Order: sequence, then structure tokens, then C-alpha cells
Amino acid sequence: MTAKKPKGEVHEIINALEHLSAQSGSRADVVQNKRECFQKLIRYMTQGIDMSAAFVPATKCVALSKQDLPLKKMLYLYLRTAAKQNPAVALLVVQTLLNDCKDLDPTIRGLAVRSMCSLRVPELMENVFQAVDGGLHDAQGYVREAAVMGVLKCHHQDPAGVRMRGLLERVEALLASDTDPQVVANCLYVMQQVGMLEGRMTRQLVVSLLNHIRAFSDWAQCFVLDLVAQYQPASEEERFDILEVLDFGLNHANSAVVMATAKLFLHFTLSFSHQHQQVLETLKDPLQTLIQGREPEVVWAVLSNFLVLAQRYPLIFSQLYPEFYCRYEDPSYLKRLKIDVLIAIADQTNAYEIAEEMTQYVKDSDEDLARAAIRAVGQIALKVPDVNGIIDRLLLFLGYEKDFVTAETLVQMTDVLRRYPDAAAACVDSVAAIPEETVVEPGARAAYLWVVGEYGAQIQDAPYVLESLSEGFSDEATEVKLALLTACLKLFFKRPPECRKALGAVLAAGVADPAQEVHDKALLYYRLLQHSVGAAQSVVDVQRPAVTSFADAQSAEIQDRIFDELNTLSVAYRAPASTFIDNDQETERFEHDSVDMGASLDKNETESALHQAQASLLDVGNTDGTATPLSARGGTPVASSSGLADLMSMGGGVADMPSQPAAPPSAAAPADLLADVFGFGGGGAAAAAPAAPAPAAATAAVAPQAVQSSGFSGLDDLLGGLGGGGGSGASAAAAPAPAAASVSLVPQPQITPHEFQQKWAAWTPSARTFQQQLSSSALASVQANGYRDFTAHIGQAHIANFATPREGSAPPLRFLFHAQAAGSSVHVLVQVTVTKAPAAASAVVKSDDPAAAQHVEELLQNLLLTL
Repeated sequence: MTAKKPKGEVHEIINALEHLSAQSGSRADVVQNKRECFQKLIRYMTQGIDMSAAFVPATKCVALSKQDLPLKKMLYLYLRTAAKQNPAVALLVVQTLLNDCKDLDPTIRGLAVRSMCSLRVPELMENVFQAVDGGLHDAQGYVREAAVMGVLKCHHQDPAGVRMRGLLERVEALLASDTDPQVVANCLYVMQQVGMLEGRMTRQLVVSLLNHIRAFSDWAQCFVLDLVAQYQPASEEERFDILEVLDFGLNHANSAVVMATAKLFLHFTLSFSHQHQQVLETLKDPLQTLIQGREPEVVWAVLSNFLVLAQRYPLIFSQLYPEFYCRYEDPSYLKRLKIDVLIAIADQTNAYEIAEEMTQYVKDSDEDLARAAIRAVGQIALKVPDVNGIIDRLLLFLGYEKDFVTAETLVQMTDVLRRYPDAAAACVDSVAAIPEETVVEPGARAAYLWVVGEYGAQIQDAPYVLESLSEGFSDEATEVKLALLTACLKLFFKRPPECRKALGAVLAAGVADPAQEVHDKALLYYRLLQHSVGAAQSVVDVQRPAVTSFADAQSAEIQDRIFDELNTLSVAYRAPASTFIDNDQETERFEHDSVDMGASLDKNETESALHQAQASLLDVGNTDGTATPLSARGGTPVASSSGLADLMSMGGGVADMPSQPAAPPSAAAPADLLADVFGFGGGGAAAAAPAAPAPAAATAAVAPQAVQSSGFSGLDDLLGGLGGGGGSGASAAAAPAPAAASVSLVPQPQITPHEFQQKWAAWTPSARTFQQQLSSSALASVQANGYRDFTAHIGQAHIANFATPREGSAPPLRFLFHAQAAGSSVHVLVQVTVTKAPAAASAVVKSDDPAAAQHVEELLQNLLLTL
């Protein structure tokens, strides 16, 4: 009886390989079956199955079809993976690859060297170095190409071994002596990656590269052009010579070479306005040719670069606008990019034609394209106000039957009215004629409410519209609730009797709303009205000048940085590379840019360093540069966002916002609580304060002198006072107590951001510093649980956390702590910086009492050791 063969993926592949090995390797059908079998083998490997047991039949199978390079490549991929999965076969893999490094076929030798360098098994590095060294001395250029790139791979794994064997020096020698252009290009790339080209872009090297640039591959030409762009010509004649030699690149068949050449020409002539203008005119034809190409991906990349130029030089390209009209066969992503280009080059001469074209896109079945076209008309109206018919186009869109067209138009209409208040006479009636129930999207409802609140005096039914909306306040989105609160209050100042009921309803619902920002805004409006209706009107309904720019517009500085990084991912992301690329060098740079610069800097240097450190200090900033308060993450309440941002700049005073919101008026009888407010009728009498729980009342009852000494404004006091920091004013006034011989710390120290800022700046000359090495597990514990475990660990010694990094931030992580000596007003301030490479924690301890600072330093060292 014949025994059954075991089943499973591994045995299936082994049996198939053994069967194919027994057949003639020269037959086309057998070769095809072998390829399919290896594809299945690789697919199983990608699923995590250990296929190292198939090593012998796999190598035997390929050996019988030696001339089949695709099969050989798949074998090498299998060998690399098998060596990592199973150390037992690693030596067999290496021996197979070393044998192929001596093959008569240079292609196989090169593939073998490349595969050896990709093993990434530390125990096999000696064999890898042997293969790379042999490849660098090979007579065939293809093998040397692979070996040169192998040096870079080895440098990533074992830089010390590469230097000890002189492989980088061999690469440098090949750069000067090799006759193969691709080998030279690879040498340049390797040297640039390891930092060996710093300061070596001499005239001799540049001239040599330019003389042979046409012999390089397209990829190598782009790389050489980027290198030459970093070179500074010594004279105007030399600059002209370089541009003349590279003029062929503007007519190259490869779009990447064209864009690399264009970047070099633009940057070389940037300081010479007349020549720069000539270069821009010269670039029109090559760019137009690329934009009219048939490959949408290439066209998109070219258009992304062109958009940067169009935003920077709109007048140069304004007459090319018909070239950017959308074609029927264009994919949606390309259509939207073309619309962005049309917005950028719109001016007095072409705005009407572009707006007319956008009107056609609004009728398109693609909703995203229609919305983009409406936004384009709105932005063109903001740029070019004097062209007749632009705003009329927006008004025309309000009559479309599609709800999303009306919604998007309302959003754009609010921006137009902010920019051009005089257009209200033509626009408000059309907006008011829209039935409120047809506006569904939150952004559109918020825009609709802004118009009703801002121009409610011209809309007869405005109070009744707001009253109707206030009845469903709890069902609205947060942004609609915020807009409704403001609209009701603004209209109340214009038409008090009619809007009184709606305002009372939204304020009562707002202070009870679970959304923190809605609650805070309703409470702010309520207390402003308590204080004085006139004061409330001067804050909420003040006459403001026309808006000249919007926050979402890119600044000129950002646009300049993207222009400097033309033809890179920066143009695709529309952001400088520093915003989306993070590397170890950035971490080291942040360490040197830390706020703890030492006392040796003079005042100007210190101020400059502090401004540079503002974004990195503590690493608590959000994307807009503000801080994330602990109260938002469930930890100990700290300074507000704006307060901590000012603290990081070490500038002027900081307003300390309350750590907890003041208690809302009782929800039992909101009408009674608000009755006095709405009896003003425009007067300025103060209303009775609402009943509040005892803790909130105690918080609000801070002495006016303490509030004034802490630098608080009236609005801060209305929002709940100091939030637990009421004793800080008295503490600041008291003289510092002499330090005791044995220092003890209070369990819950109190300090305001203003005090922290002043003391940090004043105590810099006497700062104490130390550094503690950490394990990788300790670093993980610092980042765990939103940093709460780490701050609680430090807090057990009565060293309270003041601010933490934004959750999810990459190292370096910076924390602020503070402590207070018992029985005195002596404070100790601490900055702890945790880095990843190397894993360490460094601390800066500052105090006006050396004994207290030393005590806290010792506590911190012990706490970090036990982390």
C-alpha cells in the first residue's frame, strides 16, 4: 500500500518543484509552469508561511533554467526571505549567492550582489562585504552599479564595517576614474546620501558632470541637475555657460528631466529679474507640451509644479487660461487641479471667461467637480471684484435645484460678503429667499445663520427664522449651534423685542449643552449681558473693517519655501518638506534649539533662540502652534492654549484662563434666570448673578486685587475667575521665605502661566541640568497612556505636571513640571526632555532657592532611574 504524501502549502510547493525539476528546462511550457510555481511560492511567503523547506528543490529547479532571468529574480527574492525566516538555511543561501557572484553572466553576478546586500542578516555581513568588494572591482559596469548601491545598503546596516574596509573610499575613486556613466551616477548618489558631497561641489566636478550629462540615464540626469542646482557660479559668465549647456533639457522627451531643468533655470536666475522673466517666458512652451500629454499622472505632476509658478507669477501665465479648461476624458483629480490653476491665474482680463467656464462645470454630474467650480467662482470674486457678472454667477447658483449647489454657494457667499460688505444690497435678499428647511449641510446652515444675524435688520422674517431654529437647538451640529448663538445675539441688538424669546431659548440650551465650546460661548454671552448690554454689543456686534485675507490662504513665506522645493513632493502636498518629513537630524537640531540656551547668550541672541524654540519647546504645540491643555486629556488642568503658546515664546504677560468652566445657571428655571437680562431693552444695568454651586462661587469670589495683580482682564473674571489659583497673587506679594535645611514639597503646588513665564526667564542664569540614560522600555512607558503614567510617576514626589506634549508626538518629548516648598513661596520649575536616539532624559531645574532646586533635582534623578 502506497503511503499518502503530507498535505499543506509547503509540501504542495515542494512536490511541484520536484516535478518540474524532472522536466526539460528548455521547453517554453515548462518555463512558464516554473514561473507560476514560484509566484505561488512568493505569495505564500507574503502570507507569513515559512517556505524555507523548499530551498533545495527551488535552487535545483532554477539551475535547470539558468538563462531565465525572471525566474532567477524570483529565486533571489525567495532566498532573501528564507534567510531571514530560518537561520538554519542562511548559510546555504549565502553560499548559493556567492557562487552566483562568480557566474560568467554579468547580469547574474549583478543580481547576486544586489541580493546579497538585501539579506539584512547581521551574522552574514562578512560575506556581504566580500561580495560587494568583489563587485566594485568587476570588469562589467552592471556589476559595479549594483556593488556601488550595495555599499549604501551596507552603510545603513554596518557603517563602521564599511569605513573599516574602505568601501566609501573605493566609491570615491570610482567617481573619478570609472568610464561607465551609470556607475558614476550611482557613486554620486551614494556619496550624497552618506554626506560625502558636502563642500565638494567644486567647479571642476560640476564641469565634468555637465560635459557628460547627455550620457547619463534619465534618472541620473535628474539627479545631476539637482546637484548642479546647489552649486553657486563664481561669475555671471559661468552661470550663462551652465544654462547654455543645459538648454537641451527643456526639450527632453522625459518630463522629469524637463522639470528638473526648469527648476535649475528658475533658481539660477532668481536674483536677476530680467533674466528670470526671460526664463519664465521660455518655459511656457515646454510646460504647455507636457500639460497636453496623454498620461494623466504625468500631467498631474507637471500641473502641480505649474500651480506653484502660477501662484507666484500669475501675470506671466494669465493668457494661457484656455489650456487649463477641463477635458471630458480628464480624471476627476486632474480636473480639480486645473480649476486651482485657473483660480491662480484669474485677473481682470480673463476672470469673466473663467467664471463662465466654471458655470458649465456646476452642471456636471460629478458633485465634487461642481463644488470645486462653485468655490472657484467665489475665490475669483474675492480676487477680481470689478468684473461684472462674477457675483451674479453666485446668485444664479442659489436658484439651482440641487441642494449641494445651494449649500456650497451659501458658504462662498459669506466670504464674499465679508470681503465686500457693499455687495450686501444685491445678495442678502437672495439668501433670505432660501427656505431654511432646504439648507441641510451644517456648514451651509452656519453660513445662512451668519447672513441672518449680520444683516437681520434688512430681513423682515429674520427673528422668526431664528426662533424656529432655536426650537431644534439640541439637534443641530456644533458649528450650527455656535452660529445660532451669535446670530441671535447680534439680531437682539438690532431688534430686541422680536428676538428676545429666541435669544433666551438658545442661551438656556447653550449653557446646558454637552459640547464644551458651545457651553463656553453661551456662558460668555450670558455674562457679558449680565455685566452690560452695551459692553456685550461692543464685543459681539462691533463694526469691523472688510476682510482682506483669509486664514486658510497660504502665506507668502510658505509659498516661497515650496518654490524652493520645486519638483519634489512638496508641490504635491502643497506644504514644505519639513512639515511631512521627520528624520533623526531634526531631533538633534531640536536639542540644540532648546530654550535652555545657557546664560552666555546676550539678550538679542536669547530672544532669537526663544523664537526658534517656540514650536519645539515641550513639543506640546498643535499644528497651529498652540498648546494642548491637560484638561482636554483628562489630566491635571493647566494653562489655556493661548497662554501656553505665549509661555513658550517667553514674551509678555499671559492671561490665565480657568481650568474648569464656571457652573451654568440652574437648568430648572432658565426663563427666570434670564428674565432680567432681556428686560434691558438696550440699557446698561447689571442683572442678578445666577445661582451656582458652592465651589464655583468660591472660585469666582477672588479678590479684585488678586485678579488685577495677575494680569487678568474683565472677560477672564466673567469666565470663572482664577480656577483655583486665587492664592497666587498673595504668594507673589509675599517675600520669599528663607530655605530650610530640609526641604519638603507641598502636595498640590499652584502657579499661573504668567508666574511660570516670568520666573523661568529670570532664573535662567542659575539653572541646574543633568541627563539620565533610559532603556527602550522606559521610553515606551513615557509615551504610554497619553503620558499620564509618566506624569503620575513624577507626581508621586509632589512634582506636579504643568504641560505635556500633544498626544502622539514623536520624540523629543518635552514636559514642564513645577513644585513648591512647604511653608513658603519658593517655587521650582523643571523642563524634562525625553529623546529616542539615544534613549535619555535631560532635565533643566530652575529656582531662586538653591536648596530647593537641589532637592527637586535629586528626586527627579531617583524617579527617572526607577522609570
